[in-house]
Amino acid sequence: MSITGNLKTMELSELLQWLAGAMKTGTLVVENGQVTKQIFFRDGMIISTASTDRREHLGAFLVTYGLISEEELTQAIRMQESNKMLLGKILSTIGAISEQDLDRMLRMKAEETIYDVFSWREGAFRFLDRQLPSTNMVPMALDVAAVVLEGMHRFDEWRRIRERIPSVDCVPVSLPPFDERAMTDGAPRILAQINDDRTIAEICKLTNTTEFHVGRILIRQIEAGRLKVVKPRGAPAAAEKPPEGLSSDALLAAGKAAAGRGDLDNALRYLRAARALDPETRRIATEVEKVEDSVRAKVETAGVVPASVPVLARTLEELTQLKISPQEGFLLTRFNGAYDLQSIVKMSSMPPLDVQVAVWKLLQAGHVRLEKR
Repeated sequence: MSITGNLKTMELSELLQWLAGAMKTGTLVVENGQVTKQIFFRDGMIISTASTDRREHLGAFLVTYGLISEEELTQAIRMQESNKMLLGKILSTIGAISEQDLDRMLRMKAEETIYDVFSWREGAFRFLDRQLPSTNMVPMALDVAAVVLEGMHRFDEWRRIRERIPSVDCVPVSLPPFDERAMTDGAPRILAQINDDRTIAEICKLTNTTEFHVGRILIRQIEAGRLKVVKPRGAPAAAEKPPEGLSSDALLAAGKAAAGRGDLDNALRYLRAARALDPETRRIATEVEKVEDSVRAKVETAGVVPASVPVLARTLEELTQLKISPQEGFLLTRFNGAYDLQSIVKMSSMPPLDVQVAVWKLLQAGHVRLEKR
């Protein structure tokens, strides 16, 4: 027997519990006009899920949580086109991820696909009784009661996030370093995209990540006092006052001090945070520009100019053992002697001065050398 309805009249928690209580086998299809999700049941237990949301595909999910790289995903997809193996099996075969981590993430992906539906305001559903896909599925068994409890907890958490982050058009502004105790799976990759200019929506797009996952990571840093969310772009000038200890003048002073001691990447972060917190004050903007000019002069004196060509000074094996940021990792993959700094800036989503500072740091550490065209 097939059933149909709307989440407005029958909440997801009730629907899942009814299917579990009736020991149903089949496919629950839920749609909201943009995304279609399928939840597969066997004898009242959830055995797998599927989604048309690209962010919930296994490859994107593993990249989001930092388990594999974009390059490893691309390699696995190419292999899948020829041998038709399951993507997860290919990734474990080539050593990109362990079987244990893959099993853990497959289960988490299935759960996250369902938890997201708890945040939907409306959606149509239908249950296809006794109908399951003929394609291979990685077997698992999720207890519906546990999924419902966690889903309702996520719904409450989402409301709490919305109280502190009212819009994805807001801009996160950081006061480094981030609180390591608040780091979760995938947090470094998300936090690396904060440049005190990108909106949360842009960070979601760049990282191919859901608003909830990004918001969850940001809220922990906000509560730790290491992050503030400022007004959306184009909003009226009246903005909430920055909390004590995070004023534009204090950040400007911190930026000057960091630049003076050669901590150039943190100097830029402080300066942009100062400008983002007080965008209407010309004095702050002028002071920030002066310090940025001094940073630019310092790196260019060392030879890091647009026409210079960065080349690796260490082997890839040596570089993989180093603790480097995601931005530095991206840049290192472009240092093949074919691109000058100006070309690399065009490939990167980073501001030009940030690229120069990152190259300067790698140069100082002896990881790269500079050549001329």
